[in-house]
Amino acid sequence: MRIQPPWKDLLVEPLARDHVVQLYRDERFLIEAVALFTGIALGKGEGVVLVATLAHAESIHRRLEANGFCVEDVQHWGQLTVLDAADMLSGFMMNDMPDPVLFKTMIGTALQKAAAGSRNGRVRVYGEMVNLLWRRNLAAAARLETLWNDVIASHSISLFCAYHVDGGESERRYFPSDLRAAHSHLIPVEACI
Repeated sequence: MRIQPPWKDLLVEPLARDHVVQLYRDERFLIEAVALFTGIALGKGEGVVLVATLAHAESIHRRLEANGFCVEDVQHWGQLTVLDAADMLSGFMMNDMPDPVLFKTMIGTALQKAAAGSRNGRVRVYGEMVNLLWRRNLAAAARLETLWNDVIASHSISLFCAYHVDGGESERRYFPSDLRAAHSHLIPVEACI
């Protein structure tokens, strides 16, 4: 599985304040894309915050190790922070909506740690909390995307997030426009071959 140019460039060299979303059907593609995004950052000395499900975090860990990274070392140095997406959600959701203060406090702590572990002050974030929310609570997912955009603006991070779309779905039809509009770039399902 490969990511086709020019989409690959968004993951290899995202600009500060980029908010890239990937729509995917195949979990293997997601793992490759996140491993590319995070691996390039780690190799450049950038800090990385990975907010993923436990299963995805384990798969990304294995892929990074296969690419030559000692994940335990970069975590120990503070360059890589791994957070459980479900635990994070339970920490800042109030009345089925994200609490802005709790969210910004929780993610801000992780960003500070990653920036301190970075050799150049740059931080990239991969997050999939919105993917856990969007089908059951679209309003909460849209609000969380807005909060992420606030964090992007205040911390100058690059954010990569992903949404799983079912095999028969067209992203235009089933990926709501308010979620599309929250991102600076959208990588379509078709970018994966």
